[in-house]
Amino acid sequence: MPITLPILNSLNNSTMLRIQLRNIRKAARAAALGLRRILPLSALLVFCGAASTRSFAATPPHWVGSWMAAPCAPAYAEPRSEQFQLEGDTIRQIVHLSAGGLGVRLRFSNTFGTTPLLIRSAHVAERSTGSTIDASTDKPATFAGATEVTIAPGKSVFSDPVNLTVAASVDLAVSFYIPEKVVAPAIHYAAQQTSYVARGDQADASSFGKGSHTTTLWMILTGVDVATRTAPESIVAIGSSTTDGAHSTPNANRRWTDDFYLRLHNARGDDAPAVLNAGIGGNKVLSESHGDWGLVFGQSAVARFGRDVLAQTGVKTVVIFEGGNDIRQFGSDVVSAQQLIAGFQLMARMAHERGLRVIAATITPSEGTNKNEPEDGSWERTRLAVNHWVQTTKDVDGTIDFATAIGDPNHPARILAKFDSGDHLHPNDAGYQAMADSIDLSLFSEPVSGGPAGAQ
Repeated sequence: MPITLPILNSLNNSTMLRIQLRNIRKAARAAALGLRRILPLSALLVFCGAASTRSFAATPPHWVGSWMAAPCAPAYAEPRSEQFQLEGDTIRQIVHLSAGGLGVRLRFSNTFGTTPLLIRSAHVAERSTGSTIDASTDKPATFAGATEVTIAPGKSVFSDPVNLTVAASVDLAVSFYIPEKVVAPAIHYAAQQTSYVARGDQADASSFGKGSHTTTLWMILTGVDVATRTAPESIVAIGSSTTDGAHSTPNANRRWTDDFYLRLHNARGDDAPAVLNAGIGGNKVLSESHGDWGLVFGQSAVARFGRDVLAQTGVKTVVIFEGGNDIRQFGSDVVSAQQLIAGFQLMARMAHERGLRVIAATITPSEGTNKNEPEDGSWERTRLAVNHWVQTTKDVDGTIDFATAIGDPNHPARILAKFDSGDHLHPNDAGYQAMADSIDLSLFSEPVSGGPAGAQ
């Protein structure tokens, strides 16, 4: 017989909720953005398994983030804006989890919206192939018991817990209906993943058929948490396009963060921490990254740190791998190594104030990237100066040397040819794997001290 277990009673404790909400408000202020109050957690999950009731009762489940997409502002400039406008459409977002769990909850965001966002008929299921789901796993998601929710501009909401057991590294299909016109308020532009859009309310459809179309964006859905007894924490990797997985094989989950999670899971099984990817292509540490048609490269890392790192569920470790886009600038936009280091120090300080472990990664080489512009020798000098700081500072708790992992030992300013995707900036799948393989897993096994290495 199935054993029915109450989920997360400890999280319903009023003291714990007050602490959680206070921390979220602090994180939101740090990022100059609000985060809507998390909805109360009250549901039952059914667990069927061979382990004893006593062993499960001894380890109550807790929430950790298993997947996320860092939101960017929508593009309003013509002619591209029409592809982001939704009205009477069902979105089926395909997301690849890291850690599995006994149940899930979904985070939806209206981060950059200027009008309220109505979501209706949300469903979650295991994806079979394409837009097709395993119908036997399909579950509706509610919001404080209701089948719809309105999200105020600048806010996010969690669904109620959904009684769906999920394995590690599974693909989920999260479907939801947008009945009213909206220019998508939270977009992640380079998903490296195909998702689907259909006309009308088809959230519970087993597959999207004629009239549907594909998209390579993640929209509105910005997180999936899992209820777990085994995964101890979430590791958040904040970065730019190389963290986002640019030039990796689409739909193959070959970002370095995916490969890193597989290494952790192979070593520790379900006791491995989850890994969240907070990369945004084109992102910078110190300034907003505007493209020709909007803030598509996101707010600066220091500005979004509260929302995209500190506010993630169960986070205890952050990996900071940024800076290349700050360095490759001309004219008045050029930044010094000292300025960039100050940005790293600010993020490390914010993380340590929250008791997080901070791991910094060296900036990877990029010589030859600008085909139409002359190479500026100061870029490489700045990169090396920042990397020296990363490898010697006591302001962080550990270091990953991505630069050496994929750099050409005979020409350190360039990516090694066998790891180069062809643009001399982004790795190929083998390069992303080499980055993941270079990570010392013991960095993530020690208890979190809550302060920088060497601090008393």
